[in-house]
Amino acid sequence: MDALSAQLLPDAVPDHDLLVFQQLSVLAANRPAPDALLDVLCKALGAISLSLCFPGEALPDGERLVVAPLNYAERHIADLCADMPPGTDSAQTAARLMFFSPLITLTLAANRSTVPQSGWTAAAQQEHDRLEAVLDATNDAILMIDTVGTLAIVTLQFERYTGIPRYEVLGQPFDVLAQKIAAQPGLPEELAGILRALAENHTESLSSEIEIDEPQHRILVWYSVPVYGQSGMLLGRLFAFRDVMREREVDRLKTEFITLVSHELRTPLTSVKGFSDLILESGDDALPQEVREYLGIIAENADRLVTLINDIIDITRIESDRVVISPQLCALPETIAQVTAALQSAIEEKRHRLTLDIAPDLPQIWADPARMAQILTNLLSNAIKYTLHPGEIVISARYIDTLEALPDTAIRDPILPCVLVSVQDTGVGIPPGDQPYLFKPFYRTNNEIARLVGGTGLGLMIVKSFVEMQGGQVWFESAPGEGSTFYFTAPVVESKSQPGNISL
Repeated sequence: MDALSAQLLPDAVPDHDLLVFQQLSVLAANRPAPDALLDVLCKALGAISLSLCFPGEALPDGERLVVAPLNYAERHIADLCADMPPGTDSAQTAARLMFFSPLITLTLAANRSTVPQSGWTAAAQQEHDRLEAVLDATNDAILMIDTVGTLAIVTLQFERYTGIPRYEVLGQPFDVLAQKIAAQPGLPEELAGILRALAENHTESLSSEIEIDEPQHRILVWYSVPVYGQSGMLLGRLFAFRDVMREREVDRLKTEFITLVSHELRTPLTSVKGFSDLILESGDDALPQEVREYLGIIAENADRLVTLINDIIDITRIESDRVVISPQLCALPETIAQVTAALQSAIEEKRHRLTLDIAPDLPQIWADPARMAQILTNLLSNAIKYTLHPGEIVISARYIDTLEALPDTAIRDPILPCVLVSVQDTGVGIPPGDQPYLFKPFYRTNNEIARLVGGTGLGLMIVKSFVEMQGGQVWFESAPGEGSTFYFTAPVVESKSQPGNISL
């Protein structure tokens, strides 16, 4: 009898067998070895063993052996042999075997290359095999849940990450995977929660990370997107999990190394700077003018190196979430006065004209004074450096309590009320192509004139980080040859809150 036209079927197929058939169908579509299907079917039948017997081979030993022939294209290619436990209804087992046998036959035929394929079928199968090989070779664990909640794709990497055999869940309803996740030690409950929450969400793309302890400790960064076919039909939802444990460890070692080296460099530089300043300030007229010039150069470059090292330390702290912000009631005009006084010599050297436009009765802000001074220092230093000829620099500050009072270029969701601070210059400006990258670390504009000015490209990233850590926002306006204006906001405290520390 041809297995594809077998009539020995149960009158009513149990729901359990229909689910098993669906699982076997998904497995067959992924072209595993026939043994994978036999393992699933053996458990579903409750058999002691399930095996294939090919023509010319003796049937396996078994007291309660039930055999179903597997025929394809009027050719006998194998027998499906189930060794059943005592008390099993052999007729019912035979009917169930015949129900599943077409799927086993097709899988066996495809894997044994006994079925002649058309050019289109061969090309489609080759493309399928190529895709499966790529998915299994990737470092990402990939799941796909179709529109009815069935696991349509489960890659080998997911099995390695979770310890859950993929062929036990492939083709199964999602709840089967959720149960196995709950039963697997070392897997967080939130993993099943993430899958369950997004399985029926056909619009959003989300990402985050989870940590698992077994089979191996890993940090998995995941993202999930709905998947559509070329026709626009929804196919399901894709989940991808990537192990970033090694990258995090490398980042940690890099941060520790940079911090250690920076601290070791800062100690001798402080001595160099201190002694050169001491000699210069001693007023010893016996020192030749040339020597005093050399000492001045030493002191200036020591300052530059100390600033660079401090910036690197700040960046590593920001990236490793080890920056401590200590907010308190802060009078911004006093901070602005301290910063401008510290940079007065640089302003005079470049012969710039500095104007302060500070609104009277400016309310206090809730901020870390040291970090606020660092923000203003970086912005004013940039204005001084990138205004190459004697020019105008304006620092302004005013109270803002409505969105309408903000500049048109402002980010439209600030914390209000706030103080808006701006640092405006008449310098070289920033080309439009460079503007989207200006707050990224180590980025320097491609403007040839600006390239003549020394710098590391760290200052603006530090500004952005410290402003946002204190509840503010930062943005800028600029045009080549017309100068730049950098804005930032600082929230105003309307009630007398107690000072405290915020560790970020």
